[in-house]
Amino acid sequence: MATTIKVSTATRDRIEALGGATHEETIVAALDALETERFWAQAERAKSWWDAHPDEREAIEHEVAERDAAVSRVR
Repeated sequence: MATTIKVSTATRDRIEALGGATHEETIVAALDALETERFWAQAERAKSWWDAHPDEREAIEHEVAERDAAVSRVR
């Protein structure tokens, strides 16, 4: 299902300048790139938190190990 969105002439020109086969293709590629950038930025923030909190990390790792052991006993 297609729809129409209103953008400024400047925005339209920017979309066209990116050179996709269609405006939609260009916008989808830009959205994909933005989503990827945000995903990795969030992953980096999580990794920084993980590295900065060794006590919490140890507690989480211990809990995971206990659950893994419990699951292994059930099998």
